[in-house]
Amino acid sequence: MATQLTITIEESLLNALGKTEIERSLQEWLTKLQLRTAAKEILEDTSEFDLTNDPQWQVARELAWQQEKSNYSV
Repeated sequence: MATQLTITIEESLLNALGKTEIERSLQEWLTKLQLRTAAKEILEDTSEFDLTNDPQWQVARELAWQQEKSNYSV
């Protein structure tokens, strides 16, 4: 479902950028806003998980370290 909004844009900005450029910029901004909103929802969902105390996570982390530790000088 979509909602139509009306916005007011200064005429000088409209003249400087043109309607097409303003529409494109607004669409990009709305897309980024949707992504930020989705990311926020995902982060809220993941707050329920306690990876620090999860045995499977600890095993996976240790295996990843064993595989990648040669890439780091200790």
